Parts: sequence; C-alpha cells; structure tokens
Amino acid sequence: MVLIKNLLNYRSNLRKHTSNYACIKCVRAKSSAEAKEKTYSHTILFPKTKFPARVSNSIKEEIQRVAQFSELYAWQRQNKTGPEFVLHDGPPYANGDLHMGHAVNKIIKDINNRSQVLQGNKVHYVPGWDCHGLPIELKALQKAKKTTKGNIPSDSVNTREIARAFALETVQKQKSAFQSWGIMADWEKNCYLTLDKHYVQNQLRQFYKMYKYGLVFRALKPVYWSPSSKTALAEAELEYDQQFKSKEVYVTFQLATVPKVVKHIISGKTISAIVWTTTPWTLVANKAICYSPAMKYSIVSLINKPGEMFLVASAQIDSLEKLLGVEFARLAEFDGSELIGTTYKCKFTSGTLPFLEADHVTEGKGTGLVHTAPAHGPEDFLVALKNNMTVECNVDESGRYVNLGNNFDGLSVLGDGQDAVINALGDSVIHQGVYIHSYPLDWRTKKPVIIRASQQWFIDTAALKNKALEALDKVVLLPPSSAEQSRQGFRAQLEKRPYWCISRQRAWGVPIPVLYTGDEVIVDEAVIENLCNLIEKHDTNIWWTCDVKDLISDDVMKKYNIKEVKKGNDIMDIWLDSGLSWQTLEGKRARLYSEGVDQLTGWFQASLLTSLALTGEAPYESIFVHGFVVDEKKRKMSKSIGNVIDPYTIINGDKRQQGYGVDTLRWWVASHATQHSQIVISKKLLEDCQSEVIRIRNILKYLLGVVGDVDKGKFDAQPELNYFDQYMVQESHNFLQQITDHYNNFRYNHVAQSLLFFISNKVSGLYCHCIKDRLYCSPKDSNERLSAQLTIHKILVTLFQTLGPILPHLIEEAWQYHPLYEKPFYFTKEIPVLPYKHIDTSLMVAILEIKRDVCLLTKNENLKKFDLNLKLETELYSKLRELNASDGVADNVLCEILELSSVNLEEIRNGGKRWELEVSQSNRNQCLRCRKYNVTDNSDKCFRCEQVLSML
Repeated sequence: MVLIKNLLNYRSNLRKHTSNYACIKCVRAKSSAEAKEKTYSHTILFPKTKFPARVSNSIKEEIQRVAQFSELYAWQRQNKTGPEFVLHDGPPYANGDLHMGHAVNKIIKDINNRSQVLQGNKVHYVPGWDCHGLPIELKALQKAKKTTKGNIPSDSVNTREIARAFALETVQKQKSAFQSWGIMADWEKNCYLTLDKHYVQNQLRQFYKMYKYGLVFRALKPVYWSPSSKTALAEAELEYDQQFKSKEVYVTFQLATVPKVVKHIISGKTISAIVWTTTPWTLVANKAICYSPAMKYSIVSLINKPGEMFLVASAQIDSLEKLLGVEFARLAEFDGSELIGTTYKCKFTSGTLPFLEADHVTEGKGTGLVHTAPAHGPEDFLVALKNNMTVECNVDESGRYVNLGNNFDGLSVLGDGQDAVINALGDSVIHQGVYIHSYPLDWRTKKPVIIRASQQWFIDTAALKNKALEALDKVVLLPPSSAEQSRQGFRAQLEKRPYWCISRQRAWGVPIPVLYTGDEVIVDEAVIENLCNLIEKHDTNIWWTCDVKDLISDDVMKKYNIKEVKKGNDIMDIWLDSGLSWQTLEGKRARLYSEGVDQLTGWFQASLLTSLALTGEAPYESIFVHGFVVDEKKRKMSKSIGNVIDPYTIINGDKRQQGYGVDTLRWWVASHATQHSQIVISKKLLEDCQSEVIRIRNILKYLLGVVGDVDKGKFDAQPELNYFDQYMVQESHNFLQQITDHYNNFRYNHVAQSLLFFISNKVSGLYCHCIKDRLYCSPKDSNERLSAQLTIHKILVTLFQTLGPILPHLIEEAWQYHPLYEKPFYFTKEIPVLPYKHIDTSLMVAILEIKRDVCLLTKNENLKKFDLNLKLETELYSKLRELNASDGVADNVLCEILELSSVNLEEIRNGGKRWELEVSQSNRNQCLRCRKYNVTDNSDKCFRCEQVLSML
C-alpha cells in the first residue's frame, strides 16, 4: 500500500512539470532547438507497429475467424492437462431475442472458462437451450397465424411441429449472437437441446425412476392455475404485482350450533360469524370456517341493535368498529377451544358446515375466523385432508364456474362471476372494499392466476426437504458479498415448498408417460421403454401419433387385469426439463453453476431436487449468483418504458447511436456485473468503458511497438537486468498472481480495476516513462536496450494473460502484430519471458519517495535539467550507491528512475533523517539527440549519442 501511495503521489507531481512524457519528439519540440541546425530524429529508435489505434466490428469478426474461436474449445479439451473445471450451462429459453441479461450471463461464464484455460486447466462447458413450454408454443402459433392468415390446424401434433420449428430457429439466432460475443464452446457439435430425442428419452426414464422411488405421485390438489394460459403453473412461473387491487368483503354466516359457553346469553337470538376474504368468488366453495384454539373470541352486538349478535376474535373488535363505523357491546369472551363442535349455515350449501381449528389462523387483518374453500387454497386443502373432507372444484380450465347452476355456470370467477356471488349473498355482505396487496400473475400473459384444485402430477419435495437443506449447507455460494442473502432465499423456498406440480396441460413438451384405465393410473417401465424405442425410430411426436397398443403389450394388459387404456394428455413442467440437464454431464459433478438471482427459486432449485432424488447429492459444488440489468434510474428493462438496451445495438449501433464494439460490451460486464444485485447500464457507463478499452488498446500498441524490432531468436535471451528491470519483472509476476486469484474467486470487477491501475501507474506512469531514453537512444542491440525490451515483453505477455479472459478479441488482434506470432494466442503453449527473481521492493519505495521530494523542489521544471545532492542514512546509502554507479556512457539506474541529470550521494552518520536533498541546475549542455543535459564539451551530442551515431 505504501508503494501504491508513493506511485500516485510522485506521478501527480510529474504531471505538473512534464508537459508530455509519452513521446521524446515532444520534448525536442519544447526544448528550443535554438539556433542549432542539426537534427537527429531519424536516428531515434521510436516504437513501431502496424497495430491500429482503432478497429471496426467487421475486422473483429475477421479476428474471431483467424483466431479460431470456433476451434478453441475442442483444442483445449485435447491439449490442456490441468484439473478439469466443469461449468454447467443453464439453458436460456428459446423463445425470442437476446437481452442484456443473456449477455451478462454468458460473458461471465466465458470469462471464467477462458481464465481457466490460460491457467492450463481443461474446461467442460456445453451450452444448452430450454426448448419446450407455453411461451414458445404461444409465440410460434402467433407467428404461424400471421403467415397463414389464421388457417392452421389446432391439433397437438401440428402445434408441436410449429413450436419445434420456432424453437430451432430461435436457437440458431441466439447461437450466432453468443458466438459473436466470443463465447468459447463447441457450438456446432456439442450443445444440448431439451427437445432432442436423446434428452427426451433420458427424461422419460428419470421420471420413471422417481416414480419408482415413491417421489412422483398423482393427486387432486390446489395449484396455481392460469386461466389465461389454461395450465397449472409452478412458483417459478409467477411474478407478483405489489399493487394488485382485489375486492374484499366481510360476510356473515349464521351459526346453527353455538358454543356451550355462550348458550346462556342467546335467549333465542341468532349469532352470526363474521369472516373476511379477498377472493369472494371462492365463497361458493366454502366448506368450513377455521379458528385458532389459542386465540380469544367474543360475542358482540351492535349498541343500537342489541338483537343482532356476532362472533369475532376479541383482538379484532376495535379494527372492525373503525372499518364498519359502528360500536360493539361485548357480551361474552371465551377461549377459541370452546368453538369445537360449532356449526353454521352457508347460502350456497344445504345442511350445516363445521368450525375447524387450524394453525394458519392468526391475529391481524380480518376477523380471526377464516373462510375455508379446500379446492382453492393450500392451507384450506390441508384442513380438508386432516378432517377427511371431500374436495370438489367447480371452476374449469378457463377460470369459469361449472356444475353450480343458479345462473353461475359460465361466469368468469375473476370477473362477472365474482360480482354474481356478492349479489347472491345479499345483506350477508356487511362491507365491501378494495384491498391492495401482492398478488401472483402468470409470468407470460401478465394476467392474474387463481388457486384451483385439479388432478396433477407432483414431486414430493417434502420428502426431499431435509436432504436438500443439508446439501445446500455444503454448497459454496458466490459472490461472498451476497452469499448469506442468497442462501437464506434459497433455504426459504425449500422450506415452504410442500410439493412441486410437474404436469402441464399443453402440447409442446415432454409427455408424462402414463396410461389411464378409468380412474386408475398405469406407470410401467415396459411402457416407457417401448415409448423410448419408438422415439428412437421416429421422433418425439410419437406419443401423440402412435396407437396406445404400440405402447402396452398384452402381457402388461394382463398384468394389470385391464382391457382398455388411454394415453394421458399432460406434459412435464419445463422446470423439470431443465432441472434434469445435469444428466448431460455424464456422471461428472459440476464445479460451478452460474445464473441470475431469479434462479434461486427456479433452475438452481429444480436441479438440486432432481439430483437429490436420483443421485443423493447436489449436482454442483458452488453457485455464482449475478444480478439483473437495470437502467441508470434502477428500473428493470421494459419495452413499455422504452429503456431496453439490446446487446446487438451496443456492439453494432443503430440509427440513434454508434456501436461501442464487443470489447466494450465484455469490459462493461467484467467491470459492473459481478458485484451488485442491480447491474446498471447507461450511455455514460458504456462511454466510460469504451474509453477504458481505448486506453488499454493504446498501451498495447505502445508495448508492441517497443518489442517490434526484437529478433525472434532474442526473446529467450537472458540479458543482464538492472534493478529497475528486475523490479518490473517481479511486479508483473506478482500482478499475474493477484489477477489469477481475482479470476478464481469471480472478482471480475477487481480484475478490471487492478488492470487499469497497473497499466496507468506502474507500466505507463513509471516504467515506460522512465526508460524511454534507454529504448530510443541506446544502441539497437545493446544489453541495456534489450533488457528493457524484454522487460516490456514480460509486461506485455502479462497483460495478454490477464486481459485475455475479458477481451479475447483485442488480445488476439494484438498478438497478430507480435514478432512471435505464428498461431492464435490461446493456442500458444509457452511464450518465452524473463524469469522472475525475488528482489527487495522496499528500495523502490524509498526511491519513489525521494523522487516525490525532488519534484516538490524543482517546481514543475524538467527534471533532466537538475543535479541532485542526496545525503542518506547509512543503510540506504549503501544500497543506493550500487544503483548510482555509472559507466560514464549510459544513465545509471538511480538517475533513470529519478530522471535527473546526475546524483551525488553522501552518507549521513548518526543523523535523525533518512535523507536530505539539494537540487541545482546542471551546468552541462543539452544533447540535441537525446535531449538530456549531459554534454561536457563543445559537441552538440553526449558521448553515448556520439558512439551510437558512429556505428550507423
């Protein structure tokens, strides 16, 4: 930290007195060539390279081709011998154009994979696509209707063909975009699609295994149901409207049997229970009123109407008085346990209904008495099971009443049906209002869902819960900054999930391979194997096209003692499709899963549960969770807002703005996408990233120019290095170790920050700045110049290695202009560089602190004009004396770093200060070639430059 601070301090002072330290031509222009006529600029060894300062996107595409991006994955599988790093790819959905979330996800993965390859490790990464499900089906049908003007058959097989074609077309478009981003994979031969027949066959067999283990079952249960999509939904297929407006009603139900504890106060009067609900449409399905035995309840009456009595929770009386604008007289209070055996009447049901105790009844909003409709609520359903109640559902797939009569049939439960229920209740409704709360919507149609009991297939997640929680404790969650929050969210979802509905009522998906005979279900291994064989011979449509006799043999028919069977119509939840994708790893366990934060309730869960069910262990060792992209106002990307930014537009531009290029896109991901839950993207950030990439490009151009005239055979030379060269070799070595650690811990933002600091402060601001005279003016093949060039080469290769995972296009382009270029950088096994040897860097810290003090004394003047008299304490004196030794021709190391004309050292004995310094203007003349003040005779050149010119 001290060294970094000193670097920053002295660099700030350097800029005050040096007008241009990037080019010796500028020094010459500023140095008043006065009346002297001779010029020696043609003898200066300026850096030369054809590496361009800017490049177009079309050239980037050519670079990608020449650099063999498409062959790299297969090459590293064959040639890398380090430990295998398995990153399993979560399948993107094949239903439309790519967005910034895709760019973040795929580039983060690619940065990891490329960093592993550069460390010598073998990467296993197989991209995949989730190809089934309702969104694809709907989009495909919409597109087909436009092209055929609505004249398309509506049968399942035709729907599947249309959806399949749409999915495959989308996969190709997305694949092309991923390739243009430089994502390393075998895109042509080694990808997985959930629609492939082998994937489907495997999924069918795994379904049977889970059924055999007792983890898959069919039952009538309330599930999230989308009337707009006409299918069951999983929790992960919901999104919540936090400002949803529901109708709330307070309804009275007359008691038929009253609690014994209050019979003495009735005197022939009626008592009505007051219940509250925000789903009035479910009142037609009311089967019970639930209470809590742990709560207090009261009998109350209106003060101005003492003949009417009501039953409510005691804690809710005050809030009810305010809501209804009345005042209650409290007639009696008793424990909730006294309500056992109480019954009531409902206008929609003949006979009487029970009061039942339940754990989900709590104090708060409402009346402490909960309307219970087992077909339309998870807690309600559990109450029904506990009390052996039958469950009936009178709502169809479209969300309309059926089999009710009373003018209800055909009415939408979320529309006119709800109003009809409220009207039918008449004066039993004592209050109506609007209740604003969080409510689930279908993530595809954005329309409200309902809870509806239906016969569905489920995975018993309750049986897997404890295993899942134990397995999760062993999984490493990344990044560390949000690991605990991610773990808590993951655990909460596992703990509250009693079952997983895996059946869907659509055509485009993997069939649930079951047969039905009456109300009985047949799940048989022989039937499933027959189906897999038929898929192998034909295609995945065979379930819909084959005769049921092709699936079930006579032996199986006899086994179950049946004569007629029919095929089921349900397909599997797409989360089960993608959740089984770990099977594509062929027995390998993933080192890493890396997806967005929303997958904590989606793919991460589905993968964990299916893997535990089938293998007994988690499919991954670690999970990296990244955030989601928002605009500068932290709003989610939305077409309705108009703030959507397309990765293609960022790279290539459009009518409104020029493109930033693929380097900028990847640099933005590395700089901003791994440390925040909300990943901000804006024009300002993209412009900043583009500027940073240009800075990186410029330093690479300069370094390539420096090594441009080194003979190929000299890159493995071992010239004598001075202390400054050794220091930079060591700094480069340590920097590579630091960056590798950042990569291995997914701190890509730290990689970007550290690279910019290293380039600006140690490479450009320190080493390149100070050694220009040695590079430009020393003899071409001299040891001092070659040592500087090879040190620069060490720095350059270090930058290639550290920048390569983030900016592979730029690095491959730059490598093509390197003297050693024969094949792409990633395919180069070893590049000769100077070996690292440990030296004492504290000496450099002291030198830079001395330089800072010199800069303060010289007050913005050119340091080359000054001589320094430096008094030092004994230990420092002995070390710097070696660096101040001179051969009388070239600068010594100390003068080179301090950039002074000369340095005179004296030892301080028994002094309190580490150093004292005094500067004075040099009395020597300026060399017209190198512009240093080191001419001691009447010549216009210094002795070193005289020697160089004599050799030309």
